[in-house]
Parts: sequence; structure tokens; C-alpha cells
Amino acid sequence: MSSQLVQFFGKALVPIAVFGGLALFRKYFRSSLPKAPGRNVSMEELDNRFQSTKWIAAFCMVLVGTIFVWSTHEALVWLNRHLAAADGSAEFTFLSQSAIWWFFPAFGALTLSWEITLQLWSLFGSREEADLFSDWSNNTTTFWSNGRYSGMDSRKVLRWMALVVALPVGIFSFLDVSEHTLLQENEIRECGFRFKPCKVYAYEDARRMTEIRGLRERDGKLTPRAGIVIDFGDGRRWSSADTGDFRKSLDPALEEFLKRKTGLPLGSAETESDIPPLGG
Repeated sequence: MSSQLVQFFGKALVPIAVFGGLALFRKYFRSSLPKAPGRNVSMEELDNRFQSTKWIAAFCMVLVGTIFVWSTHEALVWLNRHLAAADGSAEFTFLSQSAIWWFFPAFGALTLSWEITLQLWSLFGSREEADLFSDWSNNTTTFWSNGRYSGMDSRKVLRWMALVVALPVGIFSFLDVSEHTLLQENEIRECGFRFKPCKVYAYEDARRMTEIRGLRERDGKLTPRAGIVIDFGDGRRWSSADTGDFRKSLDPALEEFLKRKTGLPLGSAETESDIPPLGG
């Protein structure tokens, strides 16, 4: 099977999974009809009653989502930087890729904003009114996507999505806050995923230093990710490209620093895999 066909099926599975999941949700997560305390109410009555409220609720949901995205992203970035700083001073610090700190805020906002909005309504307003509005929004044809998902318990769906999707993403994001690399005065200190013990590489043990341009994809295309690879006498290898954002060109200051610390000339290779084992 060609790589193009594999990529096609990989991309096609995403919308299939999404629409298939929504079909299952509509079937198995049915919403109860709205019922006001002590009496039944018609959908027409509730449509009129919540005509203005729905826009306020939608605005609050967007506001909650925005605050959630910003606050959780800043918290993850702060933790990553704080743990790196706690390891001591460094001439160069490489932190986790900046893009990964957006995954949990995005998934969390999508799955939790509605629940948080309703909980705040219950806390500062009326729980009965918030629950009634939630039941109405699940059954009306004038709120969620023009009634496309009418009859589906969106609140229950989002709770399950938060548990199955957002929570695992949040756990992996938290476990990655420990990832950082410090180029200190006498050594390189590399701390990885899941709070594992840091690896320490002494500059004096370096035996070879190589500049790389990037990494090669399965289709043979070279993705720019410049870095410096250092091979050490004990057989270990460290690469500046393994941590942090992709860089199209090498930092001259980093190159000069490592040349001075190791006393080694800088060779070159397209990718790390093109560098033979030390002594090979």
C-alpha cells in the first residue's frame, strides 16, 4: 500500500469517527423533555421564555471557554518554565514544544465550557432554571446547530467527551511539563517526559559533534529541524533538536558555545540517522 493511500485513509478516519460518534450519541444519549418544577411546559412556551437567555448563555460559554484556554495554557507553560528554572542556571534552556500546551486547553474548552457555564448559573442563579434551560436546549430546534442534534443530551455527551478525550490529553500534558534541557557550565542536563530522572552529559566526555538539517519523513521528504548532535564516549547521544520547537537554521550562539565547551570541530549530516555510530 502506498504512503499516499495510507495518509488518505488516516485523514478520512477522522471525519468518519466524528460523524459516527455523533450518530451513536443521538441514539444512546437521549434527552428528557423539559419539565418545570411542579408542571409540564410546552416547547413553544420555553422557546419564548429563553429567546434572549440563549444568547446570554452562548456568550457566557464562549467567555468561559476563552478564559479556560488562556488560564490552562499559561499554567502549563509556567510549570514547564518553573521546573526548568528549579534545576539551576543555564547558558541555554530548551523547553517542550510550545504547540503541545494548546492541546488540553483546546479540548478542555470544547468539552467543559458548557458544563462550567451551567454550574456557574446554578451557583450564582437558580439550579432549577439552569437545568430547565439545559433540557430545553437539548430538545429545541433553535439552539444547537438549528436543531440538527435535537433530542440528544449534549450535556451528557460533553461530560463523556471530557472524561474520554480531554482528561487523557490533560494527563499527558501534565506529565510533559517536566521536559526540558539545560546547557549548564560543565554539563548538559536533559530531563524528559513523566518526571523521569534527568540524564547528565559532561562536555569533557564528548567525542564527536555534528550539525543536522532536519528529519526525514516516511515519504523521503526532509522536514527542517536544525540541531547539533553530540556523541559521547560511553555510547550515548544527545541532540539539541530533540527538545523544543523546530528550527530551520542553527543558532550561531549555540554552535559557538558547544564548540568552546567540547573543543570539537562541527561536522555535518542531513539527519541524525545519517550519522554512523561512534567508531563505526
